[in-house]
Amino acid sequence: MMADTILIVDDEIDLLNGLERTITMEIDCRVLLAENGSNALKILREEAVDVVLADILMPEMDGISLLRATKDFDPAVTVIIMTAFGTVEKAVEAVKAGAYDFIQKPFEEERLIHILKKGLELNRLVRENARLFEKVREQAPFENMVGKSRPMIKVFNTIQMLARTDVTVLILGETGTGKDMAVRAIHRCSNRRRKPMVTVNCPALPESILESELFGYKKGAFTNAAEDKKGLFDQAHGSTIFLDEIGNLSLAVQTKLLGVLQDKKIKPLGTSTRHEVDVRIIAATNQNLEKKMKKHQFREDLYFRLNVVTMTMPPLREIKEDIPLLVDHFLEKTACELNVSTKKLPPEVMNYLLKKDWPGNIRELENTIRGWSAMTPGQTISRDILPVPEICLPDNLQNTVLTRPYKELKKKAVENFTLNYLYHLLEHTKGNVTLSAQISGIKRQSLQKIIKRFGVQVDRYRS
Repeated sequence: MMADTILIVDDEIDLLNGLERTITMEIDCRVLLAENGSNALKILREEAVDVVLADILMPEMDGISLLRATKDFDPAVTVIIMTAFGTVEKAVEAVKAGAYDFIQKPFEEERLIHILKKGLELNRLVRENARLFEKVREQAPFENMVGKSRPMIKVFNTIQMLARTDVTVLILGETGTGKDMAVRAIHRCSNRRRKPMVTVNCPALPESILESELFGYKKGAFTNAAEDKKGLFDQAHGSTIFLDEIGNLSLAVQTKLLGVLQDKKIKPLGTSTRHEVDVRIIAATNQNLEKKMKKHQFREDLYFRLNVVTMTMPPLREIKEDIPLLVDHFLEKTACELNVSTKKLPPEVMNYLLKKDWPGNIRELENTIRGWSAMTPGQTISRDILPVPEICLPDNLQNTVLTRPYKELKKKAVENFTLNYLYHLLEHTKGNVTLSAQISGIKRQSLQKIIKRFGVQVDRYRS
């Protein structure tokens, strides 16, 4: 573990050297010295500093200005102010501005060491709390959501704000951007988290049964209604209901849903009475609802009821700086799921991932990493895994490509085509293998064997 670091800032060189000797004799730490505020900020940018011990009166930049600049750079740094006789009021001002404590010159050595040790303890506590918070945020409730880019930080902050309310939320975003993960994170951060969230995949339910699934029915309401059935809204009572791809709802079901949003009451099929449900509604879609409204395919009044708060998930092309983090996450996740060692990526493969457009966004990236991990017997995912056109692009690789056997290149091209084809096919059918077999013209059993050989997880395409 790295030793604690104390940065001393004072324009008196003799005092700096004396403090360094005193502190290193009493505390096991690293001591850095700066003659002014500018040098101190330079050190802070280059070194990991735990405690800053700074004089309050210095030329160019005084202690309070340095304190504020330090806190702006790293709020976890503990700042202790040194004061001379007659500057106590300034020291009090520094404490109000965020300093941990102040000590008056000339020093009592025992008190100085005591304050510095307490400052280091505070710093360790603050940093440990921040580390634990980040760990909890990544694992639960933010599950597999990874990213440090500005758009993703905005998403995390928005989720936390929405979780504190019960407002209806509409989440927009392209396919594969993680809309479903955002919904689960909102639910898990909310007061409704004690009850499981209910998810409705609107396109997966035929229109003929969607209404009965949502609102339930009484025995005898229609043919084969042999007993009462509780609908999904009733199942979500006291919890959250997630309406995925709400743009696919028929106008008839949209009308029914509008009534639920207006007064939080539902009417099961076969009954004449309505009853209240305590449900928070979160909807998501990758469609342009405003265009659908213009074509009279989506009700305006329903749109405005759903659109109390809108959150848009960024496409992967807008957060490419997060790709290395996502790749590391998916490599570890895949290793756990496939029970294999965590694979590594060479720089040229990472460069390919950074340059690629990713029309399928994060989901496409995850499936790519999963497929590569499954097809890599060794520890490192070779650049040979890349599609043949990508291998041929760099000048320094062209001679290598020309010397590789035709059959090897052909096999690699077919494997990459198959993997990409499976991805787009299952994306289109929402993971419906029977429908995928019909579209592809491949027998269902044969398609399942291909899916298994390439390590594709069909469940990931089902909402």
